[in-house]
Amino acid sequence: MQTYLLLLIAMGALFYFLIFRPQQKAKQAKAELMRALQVGSEILTIGGIYGTVAGLREDDLDLEIADGVVLRIDRRSVSTVVQSTDDQDDDDDLDDDDDQDDDDDQDFDAEESDDAADATAESSDGGGRPA
Repeated sequence: MQTYLLLLIAMGALFYFLIFRPQQKAKQAKAELMRALQVGSEILTIGGIYGTVAGLREDDLDLEIADGVVLRIDRRSVSTVVQSTDDQDDDDDLDDDDDQDDDDDQDFDAEESDDAADATAESSDGGGRPA
């Protein structure tokens, strides 16, 4: 009987730490995001629209997606605040290593295109296919 009680308590604790606690943390993070919104913030909506916050109200906001094009959206439709371009400049230093990999990819693509050209030449010669 005591083993069942211990098992029930252990399952309840497991359920709490795997289900309820992460959900509460996500809810707190979303609430913090909503509090941090301000005019000029660049955001991404849940519909995939990028824009700049042009105005804030209690339940909704104005989102400028192009010069002179402003959408009124619900605050709950904000997915994330996008990093500013200044922050992305720091990430460009990391991309320099990728440029070397791109050169290797170009060499590989050149080999594939030579193989494709050879295969096309064979097929145009009637290479093995009866007419």
